[in-house]
Amino acid sequence: MKIALIDTALGMGTVFLILIFISICIWLMGLACREKKPVAAAAVAEPQAAAEPEGLQPEIVAAITAAIHQQLKEETGDDEYIVRNVRRASWKHTS
Repeated sequence: MKIALIDTALGMGTVFLILIFISICIWLMGLACREKKPVAAAAVAEPQAAAEPEGLQPEIVAAITAAIHQQLKEETGDDEYIVRNVRRASWKHTS
C-alpha cells in the first residue's frame, strides 16, 4: 500500500509540474509575441480625417432596393411581389 501511494504521488506530482511548466512557457510566448507600439510614431501621429458615417448611404440602399424589386417583378409578375416594410438591419457593416 505504501508503494502504491508513493507511485501515485510521484505520478501526479510529475504531471502537475509539467502542466505548470507548459503554462509558464505559454505565458512567456504571449509576452514575446505581444505587439509593441513604436513610441516615436505615436508622438508624430497625424490628425484623423472626419469619421465617415457608419453603414450605407440612403441613396445606395434605395438603388439596391429598386434593383431587387425590378428583378423580382420581372421573375414573378407585377402582382406577386409587394414591399411592405423597409427597416435598418441591426448588424453593422464591416467592410
